[in-house]
Parts: sequence; structure tokens; C-alpha cells
Amino acid sequence: MRFSLLFALASLLAVTSSAQFINNKSAFADKPADSYSNYKDENGKPGVLIWGNAEPKDFGIRPVTFNYKGVRNVKQVPAPGIHPRIYFGPDDLPEIRNNLKTTLCGQAAWKNILSWTEMMKGNYDDKADYAQPDIQKGSFGGLHGRVPLYRLGIPRSNGMVYNHHALAAQYYNTLADGTATSFPEYYWHVFSLEAFRCLIENDDKSARKLAKAVITAMKIDQLKRDSIRTAKKITKPNEEPVGRIQLAFTYDFIFNWLTPEQKTAMHDELAENSWSHDNYGTFNTAEASRSNWATFSYWLFEVLAIEGEPGFNDLKVKGMYRGWCNLMTYGWFQSGATFEGEAKNQLGMDGIITFAKRASLYGFDDISGHPYLQAYAKKFLPHSIIPTRDAFVKYDLLGGSRSKGGGFTVCDLLGLKYMFPNDKTIDWVYHVSMKDDYSNVPDRADGYYNGLLFYAIFAQDFDPTNNQPEKLGLGNTFFCGERALMMTRSSWESKDALMLNLHTRQANGGHPSADRNAIMLAGAGRVWSPVQGGYAFDNFKQSMVVIDKHAQDEHTPATLVEFKDEPLATFATGNAKYAWDWNNKEQERKKGYYTVADVRAGKVEMPANGQWELEPNTVNDFSYLKLPYPYLNQPRSETPHWILPKGAVRPFLRQPNYTVKKAFRTAGIIRSEKPFALVVDDIAKDDQAHHYDWILTLEHDIQIVSVNKTNDGEMDILLTGDDPNQLEGFGKDSLPAKYSGKPAKNQPMLLVRVLQVNDPSAFKAVNIEEWRPLGAKPKESPVRKLVIPADAISPDFKVMLYPYRNGEELPKTSWRRDVLSVKWENGKKQTITFKPDANGLNHLSLHIDAKTIEW
Repeated sequence: MRFSLLFALASLLAVTSSAQFINNKSAFADKPADSYSNYKDENGKPGVLIWGNAEPKDFGIRPVTFNYKGVRNVKQVPAPGIHPRIYFGPDDLPEIRNNLKTTLCGQAAWKNILSWTEMMKGNYDDKADYAQPDIQKGSFGGLHGRVPLYRLGIPRSNGMVYNHHALAAQYYNTLADGTATSFPEYYWHVFSLEAFRCLIENDDKSARKLAKAVITAMKIDQLKRDSIRTAKKITKPNEEPVGRIQLAFTYDFIFNWLTPEQKTAMHDELAENSWSHDNYGTFNTAEASRSNWATFSYWLFEVLAIEGEPGFNDLKVKGMYRGWCNLMTYGWFQSGATFEGEAKNQLGMDGIITFAKRASLYGFDDISGHPYLQAYAKKFLPHSIIPTRDAFVKYDLLGGSRSKGGGFTVCDLLGLKYMFPNDKTIDWVYHVSMKDDYSNVPDRADGYYNGLLFYAIFAQDFDPTNNQPEKLGLGNTFFCGERALMMTRSSWESKDALMLNLHTRQANGGHPSADRNAIMLAGAGRVWSPVQGGYAFDNFKQSMVVIDKHAQDEHTPATLVEFKDEPLATFATGNAKYAWDWNNKEQERKKGYYTVADVRAGKVEMPANGQWELEPNTVNDFSYLKLPYPYLNQPRSETPHWILPKGAVRPFLRQPNYTVKKAFRTAGIIRSEKPFALVVDDIAKDDQAHHYDWILTLEHDIQIVSVNKTNDGEMDILLTGDDPNQLEGFGKDSLPAKYSGKPAKNQPMLLVRVLQVNDPSAFKAVNIEEWRPLGAKPKESPVRKLVIPADAISPDFKVMLYPYRNGEELPKTSWRRDVLSVKWENGKKQTITFKPDANGLNHLSLHIDAKTIEW
């Protein structure tokens, strides 16, 4: 369709009133959607979803009460037809300009923007203030400055940048004069930065030159796209415009400098190529909205660039809002933990703020008021910060200890700070994510979102005096009874504090690992055992016990048995038996989709390779925290499909895996004068002897200092890392298992004391191994892990984990029957009694300081 004449007419009309999209009749109500939820019917023909059949006010059956205490009351965008408008309106410009000058965050973002725009135009000066400090230090062909300018795509010769200033200017000038026939793709990302710069500095001449360059770039890319469509005989509408979100932002920022012909050209490209495709969450079952695809904000910005103009699809915006809201309700747990782990756009605070600024246009509630979002921001996020306060613990696809931007999209931390400006906890988390010097302000403009633009527009500074997390009232423990995740620490005061996570995982999303009852450990100023992420989901790379080197399924849930959180100690017990006994998989129909009626009528086709059957259990059957909502009490074989239209189901099936007698793990920390962790594994395959590997995954620099068998039959394994002398001459993937030097005083150390293992030969077989998953890329780092093997009917692993600084005293432990005594030289004696029940699970009783805690 062509909108040129309509747009030209609309441009002549001054829009002075706030157009409403609340109960309007949409021009797209009868048009087909090229949807994530598209499917093929039973005859193999594409099913048709109509925009007008979406239910944008369907938020499912789970009641949610929004809370706006402490939430910023954002200024609304101007009436449709007025630009800029995606993130802000003309009235916001004085505040944005001021923040770019007066905030440290804004100053850092502005320097990064100037670095990119000046390089693109051939004016870059690596001695200028905007290029300082020099982070690149001559890398990638002699480049110096703050940002990775090599990504601009200027061709290099013999490994060096070839006349990058002149060539960059040549590309830009020929785009502006219309003679260019090609240009580096990354220029699109810088176009939006230059457009923003022109708007901030009111640079008329540069804005008009940029407009010409964008028109040429658009024509070049349109020609490429049309050639591909013709060759491949593609007839359906394009999903996105050329230039994607960067065209949208550029159009929005320099709109008032565009000639009528330029406005029409850019508008038509956006209008014709932004209306057809929905974002995740528009058509699916509300209660199945658990995928973090819902917060792909690029879909939103592309359509909002022409909001209220001819060709604008308001139903797409309403569908995206539904997806965002439902993700908060069904993709987050009420504790603040997430269903699908940490990945992709996560909260999508860039989109949440954008929706909030349109509350009056669409009748939207501000999603910042969602209680699960607030629990995530104020509970989960601070507790995911490791004691050294320079990284966050993340799970699943992004698993590990990540420092930059909170470990996922950089927009979330700033977005939370912006929407909760006076919240001390969020301010501190934002501080950690930015570092003291704001060096984590985004230095790039590409990706799913333009994080650099976001930071420039919403620049906020943290309070440097708010640096004592122990005063925030966080408590020492985060616990999610739906996901079965415990994160606990000895205290908040010290960066040497002990931190232990236990992840039993009763529920998982699209990128889980086989990590039922896996632990994470930090202390003495470092991470020892990180969360493992990436696409290698196997249990062999997790900190857990593996039986007979047998694989465990990553999709099968486990069950939390017990959780106790006291000032003196915090422990949880997980039961991974079901995850050993069964494999789970979700079954798709080859044509069309299954319904609940199909499942109940026995019409689900079973795979030929194995003894598959419908999964009879419900979510609540596995959940420690059982909630009353009906969808949690329906068999998992009737699980609503995560992406197909409402009414579709994706049945869970189960198949026998490797049946075990028991698979309990109890783990936690004791906050005595010298805090330590205790891990107890009550695990047995059956009544015969089997091979068991007790695994502790390690950071890449960890080595064994010594392995000693003590007089009491215990085994002490001393580990260390952070020694440059040990790393010299070795890549991080080839460091020897054995430490060859002498640890320096105060060097971080970890005592792994095996209090019990029912195999005398385990002492000789302890080792550090490096394991690569099947299909790993050649340059992909292997998983480094400490392995304590045992051949037994039940190994009865009982392990103390004590991070300390070299030179500090180690604890003395001794057994008297089933009672373990722990004591330091001048400390108080503490005893732990182990009492097995009829299921073979040891219940613990801690006695210290005339206090007794049982679990």
C-alpha cells in the first residue's frame, strides 16, 4: 500500500488535540497479521490470524494489583503528528540537554555518541575530550578512544585501518550527495546518533545533510531487498523497514528538518514495513506468556515512529503491550525470579517507559507498577550481586557472573533507576551495574535496542554515598518457592562474604540446563564455582552429583523439599529424583496444533523412539509454593502453547530415563564467627554399587594446591586462583590442574573438606578436569571442574566449603557417630547432627550458642 498522498495531506493539518486509541476502530482490524503465532492448518495451508481478532485486554486469570508508590509520573508524549515522539516530545528537550551536561551518566553517553558521529563524518580526533579515556589503545588497526570504532566497518589494509578518516568521510559525503552505491551497514546505527546530536545541538546544516545521506542509504538497501524478494518470489509484506529501529529514530529526531519528499519517502518505508508483523504475546494464551521475546522493543519503536500517521497500526502497539504485561505476570514469579532465566531483552524497560508515556493515548497502566517487576528490581537483582559488588549471577543462556549492564540488556538498570528515582535499593544496583566511573555506559548503538541512545535520553546518576547495602534491609537470603531458587550469603558488610546458591529448578523456560540441585559459590573476594550458561545444557558441567556419567534431561523438573532461613543458618533441600527418573519433551503437531480436547481424546502422536506417554503431573505437583490458579493445577500434558494462538496446547510427554532410588541435596551456610557452607548429598541409584562424580565447576584460573587425607578419615582439598605466575605461559583453557607455586599471604583460597564419602579410593582420584560439550566450537572455553569420584551403593557425600585468605586458620572438625563438631582455635564449638528418615534423607540439627536449628 502507498501512504504518500494521505501523509502529504495529514502533514498539512496541525494536530493540536490528543488523539485517542482507546476504543477507536482500527484501520487494520480486518487485515491479516504476519504473526509469531502463525501456523499451518490440518491441510498444511497457512492459518490466518486477523489483527482485529486479537484480544489486547486479555491478561489472563491471575489477578495483579499495580503499586505506583515511588514510581515516576512520566510526561506524556505529544499528540500524534508531532515529532520527536518515540521516547520524548519537544517539551522534554531542555531537560535532556541539561542532563547530558550535568550528569556523569549523560556526559559519558554524549562522549560515546560524539566518538561515533565524528568518525562517521571523518572528523574524529582521538586527542579530543570526547575520545577520552583511551580504552581501545591502538587496537584494530591503530584506533584509539572510548568506543569500538572498528565496528563502523571502514575497510582495512594489511591488518591496519586504511586512511579511516578520509574513507569514512568519503562514504558519508557520497551518501549525502546521492552518488554512493554502497556503504558500511553499521552507518545505520550511527545515523540515529547523528540525528539525536543534531536535535540536541539544533544543528540545521548537519541535519539536512544527514537527511540526504539517509535517503540514499535507504534507496541502496531497498534495491538490495527488492532484488532478493524478486529472486525468492517473496510476496508477503516485509517484517521490518530497511535500517530497522535506526531509521525509526532518525526519522523521529530530524522530522522537522525533512523536506516533504524526504518525509514521504521515510514515512512510506516505515509504514509499509512495520504494520504486518506482531511481537510475541499478541495472539497466544495469556497464561503461556513466558518467553522473553515479548520485550523485543525494536518492533515497538519501528511502528511508533509514525504513530497516528497514515499506515500506523495501533493494534500492533496494543498487542505488544499485552505481551509485555503478560510476560511480567506469567514469565516472572511473584518472588521476582524469572521463569525463563536471564536472557535477551529481559524486562525491556526501554519499552515499559515508552508505554508509560502513552498511558493517556491508549489507556495503558504503567507496567512499572507491576508487583513482580518491582520484586525483581528490589529483591532478585540485589541478591544476584556477588559479594565483591562487581558482577551479577545469571542463569540459563546468559549463565555466569556478569558485570556489564547487570548481565543482560543495559536498558533495564537505567530504566529502573529512571522510573524509581528515589529507591535506595535500585539506586545501589544501578551503581553496581555502572561501576564507580560510569564505564559501563553503553559504547555501542547496535543490537536489539540502541542502548547508547537510551542512556543519553534518560541519563541518571546514582548516589555515590548510597554504598552500604547492609543498610538497605535486604536480608541475607532470596528465595523463590516457585522456581526453587535459593541465594544466600553470610552478610552484606564485607566483600569477602560467603555466598551460596542452590537451584533445584521446579520450573524452567526455553533455555534451561540440567542443573537440578546445582550450587554456585563465592567468597574470600572472588567467585569459585560459577553458574554455567550457554548452549551446553548437560549435567556434566554443573555443580552437582552425576551418576554413572549418565545424562539428565534439562526439561524435567525437580522438587524442593524444605527451606529454612534463620539469622544463624540458611538451608534448603532439593529432590532431583524425578529429573533422573524421567525425560520430558514438548510435542508439536505436524499440521495445525493440538487442543485440550485432542489430548483428552488420546490424539497426541507419540514419538517412535522410546516409551513416551503423556505427562500426568501438574506444575503445582512439583512446586514448593503451591498457588490456587487453575492453570497450575492442570496436567502438563495440557500446557498452553507458548507461541501459537489461544486454544493451542503443547503437550508435555515423559519417557523413562535413569531411575534412581533417591537424589536429595541439602545445601546452605552457617553464619558462625567464620561462616562456611555445607553440602550433603543423599543419593543412590539402587541397592548396587555405582559410580558417582561429585562436581564443583570452577572459574578458569582455579588450581589444586593440595589434597590431604586427615587423621579423621576426612579429605582436605585446597584450591586457589588469582595468581598471575600460574597463568603466565598458559592460555586459560590449558592451565594445569596442579598449582606449582606457593600461595601468597591473603591470597584467596577455598577449603573443600570432604567430611564423608563411602569410597576410600576417592582420595587418590580427585582431580580438576576440563570438559567440552558435544558440538562445542573450537574456541569455546571448556568447563573446568573439580571432580570427586566414588564407587559405592550410596556415596553419602558430605562436603564443607570454606573460602578464606591464605594465612587464616582452618576449622577443626571431628565426628562422633552422626554428630559433626566444627571449631576454630578460639571460637565456639558448634555441632551438626545428621538424622536420616525413612526415605534416606538426612535431616540436620545445628546447635551453637545455646541455640538449636533443625531442618
